[in-house]
Amino acid sequence: MLFEMTRSAQAGLRKERQHELISNHLANANTTGFKKDILSFDRTLNPILTTDYSQGNLMETGNTLDLAIEGDGFFKINTPSGTRYTRDGNFTVDAIGRMVTQDGHPVMGKNGAVTLTGDDISFGERGEVIMDSMVFDSLDLVTASDMRAFIKEGGNLFTLDPEKGAEIPAYEARLHQGALEGSNISTVTEMTHLIDAQRMFESSGKVMRTSDETDARANQMGRPA
Repeated sequence: MLFEMTRSAQAGLRKERQHELISNHLANANTTGFKKDILSFDRTLNPILTTDYSQGNLMETGNTLDLAIEGDGFFKINTPSGTRYTRDGNFTVDAIGRMVTQDGHPVMGKNGAVTLTGDDISFGERGEVIMDSMVFDSLDLVTASDMRAFIKEGGNLFTLDPEKGAEIPAYEARLHQGALEGSNISTVTEMTHLIDAQRMFESSGKVMRTSDETDARANQMGRPA
């Protein structure tokens, strides 16, 4: 009976973590460039999260500074905490002409922070920054020698663990101007998983309650009259 209770408790904890993950996925279903996580457990039931970098749908916006990456690759940006990486290409221009994220972080090119000073601005599929028909810079599109080196930090940003992989150019990446990459979340799939997780969690709780009641009856029967 104790083994059954332990197994049910472990199953309940797994489903609780899965419920939390699914809730986060649903909350970010409309977040530009968001990548979902896959939950697994090691032998001691410690949770392991692996990011799924599959491509999100490209959504046409027509905005000059909306950029979407097709294929492996990240935009490289500069923050007060150092270099960070993102798939969110919803950019703008700050007061001094720098190309920045919505949080004001400069977007990095091969020559440093990208500055947009021309009237006619466009971007090539390889990341070329073109102003008034001349190439002035190229966006620093990068990936890693091992994708497991990227670590989610929050705010749609990633850091890179150099002990797990090195930053390398994203040669296979293709840039789409006037578009944004949607998340790779399927709300229908996540809702199905959420319902399954809730059912399993409730089932585990029912097994534990039944075990408690059985133990209580056994203890009662074992008492002297």
